[in-house]
Order: sequence, then structure tokens, then C-alpha cells
Amino acid sequence: MLFSGLFGHRRKIRKLRKKWDREREKALKLKEPLRTNVLKKMDQIELNIRSLEEQRLGRVDVARLTKETEIDLEETKAIMKSKELYNQPQSN
Repeated sequence: MLFSGLFGHRRKIRKLRKKWDREREKALKLKEPLRTNVLKKMDQIELNIRSLEEQRLGRVDVARLTKETEIDLEETKAIMKSKELYNQPQSN
């Protein structure tokens, strides 16, 4: 029981929540047109994380939701990174 608590799905869910928190803080610092789109996406991701934390789901459902959440977080991270690179001034 101890190992499942340390290395199981609960640990992965905590890590997802922490990663989501960090990315949301970065999203709040963005300029307005991009900010609203990214925050809407982050709110959808947060609903998945909340359901993982609060509901008792089977292993398959937990694995599926965590993978979807990881993919969505990476997508938002890539969107923010590409827009930051696009908005930087070019130096010659």
C-alpha cells in the first residue's frame, strides 16, 4: 500500500497539478489576445485534473485522463513558447 501511494497514480496527479499551476502562472503574464485563449484551455485542463483528484476512477480511466492532461499541458506550453518567440524583437 505504501508503494502505491509513493509511485502510483496519486503521485502523478500531484505532479500534474503542480505543472498546471506553474503553467497557469506563466499564462497570466501573457498579453491579452493570447492570454484569454490559453486561460480557457488551462481551465479545461483543470477540470480534468479536478476529476482525477476527486473521483474514484478505474486504472484505465485514470491512465487515459492523465495522458490526455499531459498532452494538453504540453500543447499549451508549446503555444505559449511559440508566441513568445514570435513576439520577440529581431536583432541584426
